[in-house]
Amino acid sequence: MKPVATSKVVAILAKYGCVKVHQAGSHQKWRTPGGLSITIKAGAKEQSPGLLRTVQDVLASELRTNWLEKELNR
Repeated sequence: MKPVATSKVVAILAKYGCVKVHQAGSHQKWRTPGGLSITIKAGAKEQSPGLLRTVQDVLASELRTNWLEKELNR
């Protein structure tokens, strides 16, 4: 995966029904409809490939395997 604009990641999370539940400084905590949560660096212009892989892996049990990668390749 390549770095992706934060605004695009936020749009994808919202598309999948995730909601922002908390923000502390430049970090935002997002929760899925099923209750899983992740934190992204909202103050950053782009999200790193490592963070994107972590988000994809943590939420895969609810949103399916490789869900984020497939969404980014559309």
